[in-house]
Amino acid sequence: MAIVSRLLSTRAREQAESLAFLSGEDERALTWRAVAEHATRWPGIAEPGSRVGLVVADPLAFTAAYLGCLAAGLTAAPVDPRLTPAELSATLARLRVDVLATDQPDAIHAELDTVLVDLAGPRRIWSATTANRPSDAAALRPAVLLTSSGTTGRPKGIPLTEWQLLHAAGRVARHHGFVPGERGYTPLPLFHVNAQVMGLLATVVSGASLVIDRRFDAGEYWSRVERHRPTWLNAVPAVLASLATRPAPPSWLAERIRFARSASAPLPPATAAAFAAHTGVGVLETYGMSEAAGQITANPLDPARRRAGSVGLPVELELVVAGPDGAEVAPGEEGEVLLRGPQIVSEYLELDEHAPERTRPARAADGWLRTGDVGVRDEAGFLRLAGRADDVINRGGEKIYPQEVENVLLAHPGVAAVAVVGAPHERLGQVPVAFVTTRGPDAEALRRSLTVWCEQRLARYKRPAVVEVTDALPTGPTGKVLRRALRAELAGNR
Repeated sequence: MAIVSRLLSTRAREQAESLAFLSGEDERALTWRAVAEHATRWPGIAEPGSRVGLVVADPLAFTAAYLGCLAAGLTAAPVDPRLTPAELSATLARLRVDVLATDQPDAIHAELDTVLVDLAGPRRIWSATTANRPSDAAALRPAVLLTSSGTTGRPKGIPLTEWQLLHAAGRVARHHGFVPGERGYTPLPLFHVNAQVMGLLATVVSGASLVIDRRFDAGEYWSRVERHRPTWLNAVPAVLASLATRPAPPSWLAERIRFARSASAPLPPATAAAFAAHTGVGVLETYGMSEAAGQITANPLDPARRRAGSVGLPVELELVVAGPDGAEVAPGEEGEVLLRGPQIVSEYLELDEHAPERTRPARAADGWLRTGDVGVRDEAGFLRLAGRADDVINRGGEKIYPQEVENVLLAHPGVAAVAVVGAPHERLGQVPVAFVTTRGPDAEALRRSLTVWCEQRLARYKRPAVVEVTDALPTGPTGKVLRRALRAELAGNR
């Protein structure tokens, strides 16, 4: 029996009528008994190990289906429900999905068994005519198959075992002090590892409860928090930045919230400070990635021990900052963040619908996984991230980390969002270019102001050669800026 199945049985026995998962936008909710009963309806939907593409927009239906797949020993492959039909078909083919599970009755794919999911349970509404499963030649049959964000290139498959997922969920629950009686609130996309592990599975492991919203709605956010009374918030920097400019919650409501947890993208110190000062809710900055099933580091729960600008300390895994030779560097020196332990994925899947599915090692021979993130640890072990190694701008031999420049620009009162990328330069190789969105109407005045601002705060070589004021930055579902799109825009304008 799957571990998730046993956990759900335990919750149903010990907390049967306690609310487990609640809808943020209406009055629907699932008790632990209802979650466990839903999971019992998944065996028989597909052969064990089959890949189930979860294309489910309703957060409660997704939650029940996701946990049901894990409990039944199926491979859950969460997919963004906002994809166009063409994008969805290509994604399902790359993932070699056998069964499409959806909450949209008209979303049938003739080549796939199709299951309609809602709170009553799964029911098949279409059976494919072929006897062969798309996953028959699959290289792996994990509990969950995720894909990388694709912000720097073609997405790759990240296969996670049930043990890795639940180990990560346990780390999250222990570090954050989740117990029955605690309640979280998350408006983050459920096809992303953060919401699945930090939200759904940490709730299962701890017996707490979770309010889930379909999407972030800045205008409704605090009214929904007031209605459901959570004790912690799950957020990303883009959410915190937006809330810092909206009407603040009443003080009595802010006082009952232990922290707003930030993850999934770099958190500018100015954003954290602005949110905390405006709302009265402290920010707990963390760092994670799909390859670790989520959480890697986190700041302490005690606000007095948190360090602004740091993503905190490693949480129950091995982490070093290493130089080019792979050896750990001294505190205060920059290097690449490496991870090791059974919690970390050992293989990637090459996802190509036109070629056989293949694996490739995710870790080196000595067990270390290279994250591609550049960081610095202080004497106490707190980690500060400088940016992605592949985002570093080499200006005539001088290395520029975009995150440092972005933090300076974001501190300007006229800047709402910013991304810095390298633009080709005939003599210097690369120069930094800043794309910014503005809080005001005068783009030219902002450019002039930012020139002076950077002259006062950045060494000459770090200053943007060009500041482009734009209506919006291209981002992924968790708020990560799609830098490759900006670099492509620069290349197209040459």
